[in-house]
Amino acid sequence: MKVTLSRTPLLQLVQRCQSIVEKRHTIPILANVLIETNEDSLRMTATDLEVGICSRIEGTVKESGSITVSAKKLFDIIKELDQNLDVSLTTGDGFIMIASGRSRFKVITQSAEAYPAMTDQENATSVILPATALAEMIGATSFAMSTDETRKYLTGTLFELDEEQNIRLVTTDGHRLALSEYQLEQVARKGSCIVPRKAVVEMRKLCDEHQGDVELLINDSQIRLMAGANTLTSKLIDARFPVYQDVIPVDNPDTAKMERTVLDQVLRRNMIVANEFTHDIRLIFSEKGVDISAQNSEQEESDERIDADYTGQEIAIGFNGRYLRDVLSVIHTDSICMELKDELSPILVHGEDSHRSRYVIMPMRI
Repeated sequence: MKVTLSRTPLLQLVQRCQSIVEKRHTIPILANVLIETNEDSLRMTATDLEVGICSRIEGTVKESGSITVSAKKLFDIIKELDQNLDVSLTTGDGFIMIASGRSRFKVITQSAEAYPAMTDQENATSVILPATALAEMIGATSFAMSTDETRKYLTGTLFELDEEQNIRLVTTDGHRLALSEYQLEQVARKGSCIVPRKAVVEMRKLCDEHQGDVELLINDSQIRLMAGANTLTSKLIDARFPVYQDVIPVDNPDTAKMERTVLDQVLRRNMIVANEFTHDIRLIFSEKGVDISAQNSEQEESDERIDADYTGQEIAIGFNGRYLRDVLSVIHTDSICMELKDELSPILVHGEDSHRSRYVIMPMRI
């Protein structure tokens, strides 16, 4: 194999693959990336046997071939090379030569034959949507994925297709729930799957980089994202997602509207004296506005009132302040709307005049 490539796209390619490779080296070759060349391009593949990515960039190929090499070493070397000079990769005698300007590196390789192959996608449902829409949906929901590995089904994101041509992403950790949906232009087969956290994070990265539409291919065992020259494949979490519809409030009678940035600033200030583990904040909703307060075991306390357009009975309710701020950070409207029922019932939060993304937060006893 002998190929010459531009340094910047090559670095981006290796960086993308390095985030996929197996970090713990349980199977040594999984710490490598597979490099393959054809007539005019280089293709690089990385996998940890759960999530895999295959990306292609153009280059000047003098000799075709395939090999695997350490992802970390390849990235560290290319990162330090002059960004204005091309990079040449040449293989032979169990090594790969990396050359750029006056720099030369010789790195050990392993045979491409032992590298795990990407499985074919059979009987898959195809979903096409703008990359910006999928990136926005992931950004609006990924923060609520659980980190509790004992409940594996909560550590991923539910991808759901309904009979009304909506694609919906849902996440929950048992204390809060995030939902975001998008109306598709084409009919898709109804179904759902749970996508692991790692794959969701990588999907967001690819969508942020891509201009135009992306395609999702979903079957019973895996999901595949095709974004231009990049293809991401992931196994699914084999479990049942909770019946989230039962958690979303539909009859909360009281409504509070307030400025998002003002609420966030007040929460941030009050959390300085809130319990550092539970982050408990007390909100009192009344016709005067919203009184926000916090205190801790050392008898430190804070309180502040903000203006709000509130209709309903006076309610005092406690929340984890961090959960509220997480929601505010992904809502992009100037004002937000909270729908409440009483001090023990979950609230529904969304952007004013926007129901595409909705958030449910469970109250705390304070």
